[in-house]
Amino acid sequence: MKNTFALVNKTPPEILSLVPTYLEEIYKDETLITLTHVCRSWRAVFTSRPSLWARLDCTNTDKTRVYIERSKSFPLELCLGPVDDLSYDAYYCEEAFLLAVPHIPRLKTLSIAGTPDQILPILVEHFSCPVPILNYLDITFECDQAQTLPEELFNRDLSTLRELCLAGVITSLPWRGLLNLTTFILCRVPAERILLTQLLDFFESAPHLRHIHLQDSIPNSSDAPAERVVSLPHLKYLSSDAQLPHSILLNHLSIPVGASLRLRFASSGEEFPVPSHLPKSLENLNNLSHITAANLCFGSGRLFMRLHGPSGELYIYGNWPGRKGQSPGAARLMRFLDQFDTPRTRRLAVAMFCSQPRDLDKIVTWPGYKTLHRMNGLQTLILAQCENLPFIRTLNPSKNPSESVICPELEEIVLYLKSPDQFHIDELLKMAGERASKGAKLSAITIVSTGEFAPRKEVFQLRRHVSRVEYKFDDAPPEWDTLPS
Repeated sequence: MKNTFALVNKTPPEILSLVPTYLEEIYKDETLITLTHVCRSWRAVFTSRPSLWARLDCTNTDKTRVYIERSKSFPLELCLGPVDDLSYDAYYCEEAFLLAVPHIPRLKTLSIAGTPDQILPILVEHFSCPVPILNYLDITFECDQAQTLPEELFNRDLSTLRELCLAGVITSLPWRGLLNLTTFILCRVPAERILLTQLLDFFESAPHLRHIHLQDSIPNSSDAPAERVVSLPHLKYLSSDAQLPHSILLNHLSIPVGASLRLRFASSGEEFPVPSHLPKSLENLNNLSHITAANLCFGSGRLFMRLHGPSGELYIYGNWPGRKGQSPGAARLMRFLDQFDTPRTRRLAVAMFCSQPRDLDKIVTWPGYKTLHRMNGLQTLILAQCENLPFIRTLNPSKNPSESVICPELEEIVLYLKSPDQFHIDELLKMAGERASKGAKLSAITIVSTGEFAPRKEVFQLRRHVSRVEYKFDDAPPEWDTLPS
């Protein structure tokens, strides 16, 4: 009687049976079996829902048999890999896997990982048949050299596939019937083992791709004609991690409005075996037709650029060498930025850990001067941990050849300072005063000290020309790549 009137037993069976859906994956099997041991009514509820028993790992024969029986005709999820996630010596139970073989045609997802000696024989013998409802495929080869997949895999027909993840795998792309593919991940394929035309052919065969991630799987040279451009009209996110800083693939892709691009380079050393370059043309970057915020960081052998707005985002990060005695790629990156439609940019953040010109005659030829000169709509300028004198002088009308006001809509300046050498109160006063006299008065200047340095009291003289002046101390510097968020 107590059990009958207990609150938990008043839960409708169709609701109770949904609870295991939210269990953590790592404990799902163990907890699910425990739930069936609570009472007879719970056992009847949970064992009667086939979707709860559709995930097979083939680590135990009895468990696999029970799961297959209870799953009935529901689509299966098959995961084959190391038993303990630490060593590939202890693999799945072969006897349990053989119980699952007759049910391969009703696979919904397949994840298989291991050494080529373990995986390839299985794929050739058991996965050459059609899999009409497969929508997720993940194959991972754990070895130093990428291995080739068998040609007859799934009868070369993946018309229902939506997500494809390949690691350490070489395949003769493209496969047939990829019209429904939306996500493609390719990892750890040596540059000399993959051709650019293979990737482009694959993208053409999967026109509905929305998410693409390539990690160490991009060729270092192009075998495609320069005029070949593949359109990805549904693309939302493209991520590329490579050893060498280049944009060979990007030069052959048309990126739609609203997409986000992330390019990361991880090379070490001062010299690269091939020239590094940014995209040669902006004609393919339709996603950056309108930039509202830009973030730049240079120095210590690394640099990044982040541009974003309503039309999309471009994020470039990595080790980029400069010529001897020069900052790593700073001028190159600023010249690249100047190709975009920057007059409508509202926010610019710059973190610079490298030398900048101090002489007036050199400032006007400095790439940063040209960058600011075009940003007529700039409203907020953030200078983080950098020598800010060139920026201050650039914004001072009397320091410009035409005595015009650069960035006439600029309202706020934020300075993150670490040492007294980065703070120039006299130049700041002159700049604020001259801008105010020309009708371009600043609304706010915020100074944040990230070290033991405290600005002099003269900083508050800025109140004569600036509506609001604030000084803050913060020993934790900001995350440079999130400043313009």
